Amino acid sequence: MPRLPDLLTSANLGCGVVSILMASHGALTAACWLVFVAALFDVFDGLAARALGGGSELGKQLDSLADVVSFGVAPGIIVFHFLGQPLSTFFLSPPPAASAGPEAYTFLKAQAPGILLALVIPVAAAWRLAKFNIDPRQGHAFLGLPSPANALFWAGLVPGLAGMDHLPAAMQGPVFTGILVGLVFILSGLMLTGLPLPSLKFRKMQWRGNEVVFILAAIGVVLVPWFGFLAVPLLVIVYLLSPLWGKLFPKPE
Repeated sequence: MPRLPDLLTSANLGCGVVSILMASHGALTAACWLVFVAALFDVFDGLAARALGGGSELGKQLDSLADVVSFGVAPGIIVFHFLGQPLSTFFLSPPPAASAGPEAYTFLKAQAPGILLALVIPVAAAWRLAKFNIDPRQGHAFLGLPSPANALFWAGLVPGLAGMDHLPAAMQGPVFTGILVGLVFILSGLMLTGLPLPSLKFRKMQWRGNEVVFILAAIGVVLVPWFGFLAVPLLVIVYLLSPLWGKLFPKPE
């Protein structure tokens, strides 16, 4: 009989699969929304597991497999469709002619830079999740950027930029595209580092020990009305800086 946490994890996986399908058809905003919904299910399955006295080994493995899809493959496909064409135009100008060979070969040749970029996020997420499963040190804290945080960064940035009526001049052209490509590699690399980050899991409903969670939530309440989707990548950046400002608070006993 499936347990509630496993059903919620399966819902996370389902959102990731549909997100990939939506992104593949150019519906990037819908694809990004589904990544957010997958993240909610990822939170709920953990809450359900703790409420039922702890997770199972099956649930642990299922959670990692679902996260690879929802927070690895899905954002990789989203980034491919967002940055793939600008990259191909920059690296392969003029693009290969439609009659250059079989359809699959023509696609691979025309989209090679974007395809290589799309591989970075899912591969890094898979390695990150595999390391997490065998590292006993990551119970109340994370070592490296969590894959959901990386996925949410892109799920907020892509529709945020796409929804801007007029992009500033500094956010257009190959330089800005290069910055975004650099962020793909930097954030993917941070998933594989030993950077200590809070787990964002509540330790009882109290201020002590949950300071970082409450502060991030308060910042989010302020940023979302002003920046919309773009508030999410800003929050991820604040989260990445938490090893610095989090030192202001005593560690929980």
